[in-house]
Amino acid sequence: MKPQIHLIIALQAPELTAEEIDFLNRARPTGVILFGRNLTSLKQTVALIKAIGKTAGAPTIWIDQEGGRVQRIRTSLTRYPSPFQFALLAREDPIRAERLLYTAGRLCGEELRALGIGVNCAPVLDIREDGADPVIGERAFGSHFTEVILNATSWLYGFRETGVMAIGKHFPGHGAARADSHLTLPVLDKSLKEMKRWEMNPFLALATHLPGIMTAHLALSQVDDGLPATWSRTLLYKTLRQKWKYSGVIVSDALEMGALKGSMEERARLSISAGCDLVLCCTGRMEDNEAVIMGISQALKSMKQREVEASSQRIQRILAPFRVTPGSINSLLKDSKYQKKRQQVEAMAEELFAVDPTGNQA
Repeated sequence: MKPQIHLIIALQAPELTAEEIDFLNRARPTGVILFGRNLTSLKQTVALIKAIGKTAGAPTIWIDQEGGRVQRIRTSLTRYPSPFQFALLAREDPIRAERLLYTAGRLCGEELRALGIGVNCAPVLDIREDGADPVIGERAFGSHFTEVILNATSWLYGFRETGVMAIGKHFPGHGAARADSHLTLPVLDKSLKEMKRWEMNPFLALATHLPGIMTAHLALSQVDDGLPATWSRTLLYKTLRQKWKYSGVIVSDALEMGALKGSMEERARLSISAGCDLVLCCTGRMEDNEAVIMGISQALKSMKQREVEASSQRIQRILAPFRVTPGSINSLLKDSKYQKKRQQVEAMAEELFAVDPTGNQA
C-alpha cells in the first residue's frame, strides 16, 4: 500500500489497537486527529502521542482546541473563553482584548506543543449571524467580518509563535447557515459575489497567515449546482487556489458528517477531485479508513499529474515542521509566567463548559 499522505484518521479509544498500529504502519496517513474519546489525562495523552510517533509514518497529531464549547482537552489545561467573549470585550476595550487574544493564542500553542500536538483546527473564521443555527454561534470571533479579522489576527499572532500549525475554518463561511452540517446539508441562496463581500472576507484577509484552511459542508445554491463547498471545484480550486493564489493546504471537514451523502469512498473521491489536499475520516472505524483510501486513489488517478504532484509536495512541505514530539507539559504547568497568563485568560472564561456542538466530529 502506498503512503496515503492525503489522509487524516481518528482512533477508537485512549490506546492504540493492534489493528490501528498495523494500519498506521501500512498506510502511513499524514495525520491522526484526537477527540475526547482518546483523551483521559495528560499523562495518557502523551503516552498515546508517543505510541503514534513510533509507527512507520510518524504522522502529525491534530486536534480541535478552539476555546469555549470546542475544547477536546477540557481538564488540566487552560479553560479558554469562547471566541465571541473576546469579541464582546473588544467592543468595550479593544486594547485589552487584543492583548488577551494574543495571550490566549500563545498559551494554546504552548500547551499543545508540550503535549506533542502539531496541528490545531482553529481559528474559526465564520461570522456570527442572527437567526442562524447555533452550531457556530459563540465559536465566531465576531458578528461582522471586520471583527472576525481583527480578533482572529490577534489570536493568530500569539499562536503562530509557538510553532504549532493553525487551520482556519470553515471556508467559504458557515456563520449564516440555518442548519447544522453535522446533521444535514445547509444551503445558502447566495452568489459567489455576495459571499466574497461578506463571508469570505476573513479567509481572504488571513490566507497568508494560515498554513491550512478547512472546508465547510455547506452548499451555495448558485455555485456548482449547489454542491457542498467540500466538493466544489469552483470554490476550492478555481477561487481559493487559482484566483487567490492560496499556497497552504486545503482540508475537508469530517467526511462522515450528515451534510454529505454517498459512501465514504465517494465522499473522499469528490473532495480530493474538487481541490482538497487532505480529507478527514473521524469515525475511528477501519472499514471507513479503507474506503476513504480507495476514494483518494480514484481521485488521484483521474486528476492531472501536475495537480497531484503539487498537492503531494504542498502537504509534505507544509506539514513537515509540525511533526513535533512531546515536551515537558508538567514543567510548563509549573512555570510562573505561564500560570500568570493562564489566570488572566481564565478570568474571562465561562464557569462551566457548554455542550460541544461538534460531538466527535472535526
